[in-house]
Amino acid sequence: MAYAFPPSREFPLKNLITTSDIHSEMDVSAKDSPFLERVKAMDVGVQTRYFVEPLELVARPGSMEERNTWAKRGMRKLAIRAALGALDRARLLPKDIHHVVTSNSVNPGTPGVDVYVVNELVKLGMSPSVKRTPATTLGCVGGAHTLGTAADWADTHPGQNVLVLIPESLSAVYQTGCHDLDSLLWRLFFGDSAVACVVTSPSNALDDRPPRGACMRIVDSWQYVIPDTMTTYELDHLSDGLHFLSERGAQRMVRKLKAPLEEWLPEGWRPETVIGHPGGPAVLRNMADILGYPSGPEEPGNPLKLSWERLAKIGNTGGAAVCDLLAETAEHAPKPGSETLLLALGPGVTGGAVRGQMLDPNDIPAVA
Repeated sequence: MAYAFPPSREFPLKNLITTSDIHSEMDVSAKDSPFLERVKAMDVGVQTRYFVEPLELVARPGSMEERNTWAKRGMRKLAIRAALGALDRARLLPKDIHHVVTSNSVNPGTPGVDVYVVNELVKLGMSPSVKRTPATTLGCVGGAHTLGTAADWADTHPGQNVLVLIPESLSAVYQTGCHDLDSLLWRLFFGDSAVACVVTSPSNALDDRPPRGACMRIVDSWQYVIPDTMTTYELDHLSDGLHFLSERGAQRMVRKLKAPLEEWLPEGWRPETVIGHPGGPAVLRNMADILGYPSGPEEPGNPLKLSWERLAKIGNTGGAAVCDLLAETAEHAPKPGSETLLLALGPGVTGGAVRGQMLDPNDIPAVA
């Protein structure tokens, strides 16, 4: 049985960007767009977010090389801090990690962030022969995907520890040269962060006691590709940087996960805790609807309240978002043993989920 410790979360706190800041920037860069006032009037659910660089630099046009340089630099700093924080939360040293699973989609570079982080942690005792599973194309589904991958590894390698790491500088897709409706909207959604957590399993397969400090028992994981959706969400590498593209009504694609998700879930099983990817208001409403819950953020019985709150505070942080929500959920002390579903979707369109039970990370297991 695999267990996840509370994720460590890192944000570039010196660059807090408000939605009104972005509105003011668009007043200059998109003043001739016929969609400007319409976009400014929309409630996108995001009030603040963090960027690795000030808005003045993020909004400055440049080449792919120029923009990726500052985005990658900021992402790496956050990644190291998150990794060290995750080790601290799990009471482990770098030498105790056997496998590093990473997701990083918007800051292209080879070698990848996994090699960068391992190089830094080797200085602190990590083995250079640590196994690595890097992913560079997962996007927003990265959190659910990597947690499931880590749990699968932990289940088949009892006693070994997996470090999950998801750093993203999504501000790299902020493009002031695009003034169509969708491009203006995407300026308002994304934020930068890095999250990391440790996933492990007991060395004794008969020992079902959670390790001290764990926040979730992972029972099973799920991945799904919705056919014929390759252009619904896309990330393109162009000469002037990264461009995030979406088709009209893309957020409704989450509804196509309903039937395959229900087929995977045990018959009659219903989560008490839902950790849902905060892709935006429409995504959260559609997610609540396919799960059979009230969809309004303030409606009683909506299990996605924390998702709405984190969307407002930090925006859509891509694959890191559900791990941020796992940490937030653990801090809100849910009922230990509550049945839990962690669910995300990403470009492709792809779905990912993890099923299990929440645990109290402050509980100290009894000594046998």
